[in-house]
Amino acid sequence: MKAKVFAAPFNYKLERHYREEEDELLIGVDRGALHALEHGLCLDVAVGDFDSVTEAELEHIKEKVPLVKVYAEAKAKTDTDIAIEEAFRQGAASVTVYGGIGRRLDHTYGNILFLRRGDVTFVTDNQLMRVLTPGEHRIVHDYDYISFFAVEPVKGLDLEGFAYELKDYDLAVDDPLCISNEGQGAVRFRKGLLLIIAAND
Repeated sequence: MKAKVFAAPFNYKLERHYREEEDELLIGVDRGALHALEHGLCLDVAVGDFDSVTEAELEHIKEKVPLVKVYAEAKAKTDTDIAIEEAFRQGAASVTVYGGIGRRLDHTYGNILFLRRGDVTFVTDNQLMRVLTPGEHRIVHDYDYISFFAVEPVKGLDLEGFAYELKDYDLAVDDPLCISNEGQGAVRFRKGLLLIIAAND
């Protein structure tokens, strides 16, 4: 099962990024739930403290969504954190979060940390980020640039088919060598965790 999480900020066009699939779990995060409903999606779950919606809007969400989990504003987890945990708790093999990358660098960095929990991807109109595990991956995207960073030391990194190729390179966590590459291609490595960030100029 694939989980799709709809969050703020709303710097993504659903008609561009979201594709309905047979086995999927749709989760709205706070006002992201209202945003998804306004675009005609049928959510399975809505979570958050809902501090960004009115009481009337929250009632509307409760009427439309089978499971709504309301949390206190003062809590130990962000709303996005709660949504990702809910997705994996319900058995999702992968999670795609629409939104979650905005002007708040602290929130963006916090969301980067969530990428290490499993197959998690964040998508907006101008950026995409996810973490790759060892093996071979075919990377297809439609952004201007793509960068690669070691979340954990990466051993034997190959970049093939990109504008700047690489062969059997050990990428350290403080090494920015693989920033601002271009194109699509194959990524291979033997060990570590590799963060990919695709972005428009």
